[in-house]
Amino acid sequence: MILYPVFLKLEGRKVLIVGGGHIAEEKIFGVLRSATDVTVVAPQITDKIRGWADQGLLKHVSGEYRSGMVHDYFLVIAGTDSEAVNRAVYREAKEAGILCNAVDDTQHCDFYAPAVVSRGEFQIAISTGGNSPALAQKIRKELEQQYGPEYEPWTGWLGRVRSGLLKALPRSERRKELLHLLAHAKVGPKNGSAGL
Repeated sequence: MILYPVFLKLEGRKVLIVGGGHIAEEKIFGVLRSATDVTVVAPQITDKIRGWADQGLLKHVSGEYRSGMVHDYFLVIAGTDSEAVNRAVYREAKEAGILCNAVDDTQHCDFYAPAVVSRGEFQIAISTGGNSPALAQKIRKELEQQYGPEYEPWTGWLGRVRSGLLKALPRSERRKELLHLLAHAKVGPKNGSAGL
């Protein structure tokens, strides 16, 4: 099966993470980069998750997952160490039409969390369709060397220039050429500016 790659806008959408251990912690870290309304359901949570809760980055509901908790959420991640709980969460989410990922259980996922190279809004997502997360992590590390932190400010600069060009020039091949020329400019390693 070929997957359809997307980048979801999670700001203002409710995300539920079931689980509070190290498996869930890794998934929460990724979700917190873009989500603003995250709830974690778990009887116990790691120190790092507790820290995020103390900072107000997520809400912690202390206790076991109960039937019906997935309702009203846009996205659900089941990341407990219990296969039975993860699958129950997945089944409920599926019945409710909610996207769900049961961590490390490819048959019970509507989506897979990719390995991501993140430089602000510049992101590269790597997926193996759940076949080899280790390979995705290897490629991520290689790409992090190739695309350094200078890509974050450069991407922002490109966005500002693009916005100006879209307003100043009518849709044309010339405008398209200018945008591509800017994207092919050499990125300056110190400040992310383009060197033409």
